[in-house]
Amino acid sequence: MLVLGYGNQTPHQSIQKGYIALNAIQRRHTRVSSGNSLSVSRFTPPDDFKLTVLTLELEFVKKGTKSEQIDAVALSSQLKKRFINQVMTAGHRVSFEYLGTNYIFTVNQAVRSEESSSVERGMISSETYFIFEAPSGNGIKIVNQRSATTSNIFKYKEFNLQSLGVGGLGAEFADIFRRAFASRVFPAHVTNKLGIKHVKGMLVYGPPGTGKTLMACQIGKMLNGKDPKIVNGPEVLSKFVGETEKNVRDLFADAENDQRLPGDESELHVTIFDEIDAICKSRGSTRDGTGVHDSIVNQLLTKDLIDEALLRPGRLEVQIEISLPDENGRIQILQIHTNKMKESSFLAPDVNLQALAARTKNYSGAELEGVVKSAVSFALNGQLSLDDLTKPVDEESIKVTMDDFLRALHEIVPAFGASTDDLERCRLHGMVDCGD
Repeated sequence: MLVLGYGNQTPHQSIQKGYIALNAIQRRHTRVSSGNSLSVSRFTPPDDFKLTVLTLELEFVKKGTKSEQIDAVALSSQLKKRFINQVMTAGHRVSFEYLGTNYIFTVNQAVRSEESSSVERGMISSETYFIFEAPSGNGIKIVNQRSATTSNIFKYKEFNLQSLGVGGLGAEFADIFRRAFASRVFPAHVTNKLGIKHVKGMLVYGPPGTGKTLMACQIGKMLNGKDPKIVNGPEVLSKFVGETEKNVRDLFADAENDQRLPGDESELHVTIFDEIDAICKSRGSTRDGTGVHDSIVNQLLTKDLIDEALLRPGRLEVQIEISLPDENGRIQILQIHTNKMKESSFLAPDVNLQALAARTKNYSGAELEGVVKSAVSFALNGQLSLDDLTKPVDEESIKVTMDDFLRALHEIVPAFGASTDDLERCRLHGMVDCGD
């Protein structure tokens, strides 16, 4: 596909009306010769077509060119002005001149706020953030990169937690962002003048199945940096016996090496400890005779990361409770888990998610997902014949109905809270029998 620039651009006077002019590089890549006839059509970009992040790999046009130092902020400004409103696609190669030297950039990543297709493509806008990369040994050194991507701690300029499969946790995420990430959005010189240090550790706690691990993993994926490391507490405990301290140190080795080399320009590293209470009990509280628990806690403390010392400021100082979802949260969670069946017309018109949300008080996110799976099993089972399991299934007749969901509510019951029916039996005629 040939994508040309658009906007209020004046064509060159030598180009006749109805003709398109391509330079030598464009002709070579599109395999078009002078005088060829092409079919073209106008492309109207959708509202979400603007790029939020553009990662470019730089190289010299002429191999063997002497080494050059490139200021990321200055280059970002020039490229933004020169290529404003231009469409960029992953793999796209573009030649350009900068301070008298000819370069080529290759688009390694093109990220929009909401990806609507599998193709990484979008339009450069005044708000696009540029990230520059240069393979070692090619003579190009990128400086001032961190300032160029100051507001680029997140991969997307804006995002929807619900689209990431996280429902009902908007308020909790707002607290996490304010306390752990807001300071990282501002340039380093601003935070230095304020005399503050970034939060390095966070504890997310609450009942099982409420989305703690899911939220932590999705936040890790949203951040511009290394893929998050996920460490399961019980597995870690057995794995660390015999070489506890070394294995804890290894978890942080990559991050520490990165910090030593590029310093403040190093990528963000995220380590997620799932079920950390299994390995971080208060020191001296376990009587296994091995001292494994205590040595793990001591080693984590040296890494500035559950005993009370881990919860002090500078360690796991941000503590966020993830509670059972309220009714609005339950609606969001049910929408997430029924979205695909609704798009595929498998969800019957009589399904009322708001009514289901009202009837599922005390259900965790995991339990609501279980309700949806149970309802689907009832719907699918109704299409099968136990007398002949080889009988073809009519996909068009598959519908998950409200009745399937109501049956599922009797099968999947919440682990927390009282059963309404049991409660009613305890207060006959509105009175609770408390004895004589």
